[in-house]
Amino acid sequence: MTTPQAPPSPALAAPAVTSFLRRHALERPSHLALIDGATREEVTYHDLLSQVLAQADQFREAGIGPGDRVGILGVNSLPYAVTLLALSEVGAIAVPKNTRLHASELADNLRDAGVTALVADSAHREATTALADELVVVAPFLLDGTADGWTPLDRAPATTDAATLAATPLPADVHGEATSTILYTSGTTGRAKGCMLAQRTWVGYAQNMTSSLRMSGDDTYLAFLPFFHVAGLGLLHSQLILGGTVVTQAAADPAQMHAAVAEHGVTIVMVVPGISGPFVHHPDAAPAGETSLRLLVSAVGLESREVMEAARDRLGVEYMGIYGQTESGTKTTWATQEQENRNPGTYGTVMPALAYRLVDDEGRDVPPGAPGELLLRGNTIMQGYWNRPDATAETLAGGWHHTGDVFVLEDGGTLRMVDRTKYLIKTGGENVYPQEVENILKVHPKVADVAVAGIPDPEWGETVKAFVIPEPDVELTRTELDEAVRAEVAGYKAPRFIEFVDQIPRNVSGKILKNELTARATDESQRVPRKER
Repeated sequence: MTTPQAPPSPALAAPAVTSFLRRHALERPSHLALIDGATREEVTYHDLLSQVLAQADQFREAGIGPGDRVGILGVNSLPYAVTLLALSEVGAIAVPKNTRLHASELADNLRDAGVTALVADSAHREATTALADELVVVAPFLLDGTADGWTPLDRAPATTDAATLAATPLPADVHGEATSTILYTSGTTGRAKGCMLAQRTWVGYAQNMTSSLRMSGDDTYLAFLPFFHVAGLGLLHSQLILGGTVVTQAAADPAQMHAAVAEHGVTIVMVVPGISGPFVHHPDAAPAGETSLRLLVSAVGLESREVMEAARDRLGVEYMGIYGQTESGTKTTWATQEQENRNPGTYGTVMPALAYRLVDDEGRDVPPGAPGELLLRGNTIMQGYWNRPDATAETLAGGWHHTGDVFVLEDGGTLRMVDRTKYLIKTGGENVYPQEVENILKVHPKVADVAVAGIPDPEWGETVKAFVIPEPDVELTRTELDEAVRAEVAGYKAPRFIEFVDQIPRNVSGKILKNELTARATDESQRVPRKER
């Protein structure tokens, strides 16, 4: 860890997340805070604060306190949201985990974080039991229902009036500078790194959302983006900080999404490529003028123009594109549909709560129109990488977050991405780092050399492609390589296309020239057989 946890003084400290629950319980106690899309359970801000305080007491009684790390494995739900807030209330650090990760990846991440407790929903109880047996933790907690060996989390109904609940003092060591969450993101070396995000991160996230998306307490946000991603978690916190309503949804099902919009008056939905097309074209979508939905948000630079136009013409809603990183703790840029129409491919403007620079390899600011790495500074930026001081020093060098993404500043103050120095692949809302996959394929006995890169995909924005040189005189199939990757990591990281090549292009220093590889034609003969997945 690298960042001091103590605030400069109580008066100057950034607010803690649950201080806003107290405010809303006092100002609008009967306003709906959370609706569980699966069970239809509804919770007002009065009841939400009551449940959060009760569950916080339960965590304290179990010995969980400030700085303790708690792993969470589950799908989006009302109980999951309550638990995240209760951990913030006690000053503990939530470690939400991607449910699609391989068991070995989950264990590695949770072991690295040094978790002292585990929380799971019933659907992931069996997988979490195996993790609890391997890790040294207190008795695991169950989000929903009861089970032998599991402690059910307290969500008793409120019995105290809202004003009394709102006056409950926050613990002195719970403030905006306290670490709130560790979100793991794979590094370019393939070793996962835990981004430490402070409670102030979510306050800054909400400031950016109200400035760009005009999110407010009058909105109802459909939360299907998983809480283990910075976008899903950030939008959950933002809407609750702003006093609005969140409808949770466990899966990216367009039919369920449209049903939730109609039933609960949803006004904002954020999608990712791969889900956006089926959502805007779904037969259950209410036509323009007949929906509560006002805004559809997706990934800038990856979303298709056809989806943007369908959002406007078919649904009658506004489209906005966003770009961000886990390390930045927030959306970094946003582009309106008007900006996209005027300047296709733009990444829009930097969020107002962030300062930024574009610099060359020597750290010198570049002029407009010249490419430079994007550097960021603001109250949402991560505190550092958990137990990775060298990586932290590199990424936060000089007091700026070095994104590794290269942009140019265009006329009108908008940015355009020209390269990803880290070669991050964003496929359907998931992040894949090529070297992690390369490291698995390199040790395959039939592989002489390999490179992995992202290629455009009309459905998912990008998809993973591997370029493989087989060992001489061996028979090697795409299915063999697919199985090798899936035995080690999550399935979404496995290449969808594999091209067998004679040479991997490299420069004089040995660096793979991935731009030459991605310029090669991709055809269906290179696709990994779907029936084998």
